[in-house]
Amino acid sequence: MKSFAALLTAVVAVLPFVAADFVPAGSAAHFFSTQNTSLVFAPEFGASGASLVAALPGDGSSADITALFPKFGTGVPTQIVYGDWCISANGVVPQSSSQTLYIADCDSEDETQLWTINEAPATVSNADGNCITLGRAARGVPVTLGECTDVLLHLQTWDPKPISA
Repeated sequence: MKSFAALLTAVVAVLPFVAADFVPAGSAAHFFSTQNTSLVFAPEFGASGASLVAALPGDGSSADITALFPKFGTGVPTQIVYGDWCISANGVVPQSSSQTLYIADCDSEDETQLWTINEAPATVSNADGNCITLGRAARGVPVTLGECTDVLLHLQTWDPKPISA
């Protein structure tokens, strides 16, 4: 019995560390930048449309615009959703003057809205080998799409943390 209790204690001690990088399907998460851990990526709605920017995390409530939902969870192609909107790479050309990611009406047929939340390295990428990138870690800075490379990895790593209800 004593060894079972020791094993259970060891497992419980490890669980929070293991669960920190896993976002179950349909659960809300904040995607923290690893270069500035006080920033997440989030939609910003303005007169010229909606784009993805660096922001301070919200409180996790239903009104929290920074709480994003990976529809199918981590490790598989999924839409990243806020309300009826999804992060979209439609019209984005990496390594050009048009790199800012946009927020668009969710469309399950639109492949530009599919992202994979990877565990190692901890990136958010699309099928074209491009990653969600934060060039300058400051609030309000546009989040862009860049080619996933070792050179840019420090700008492309994100720590998704599930939000507890």
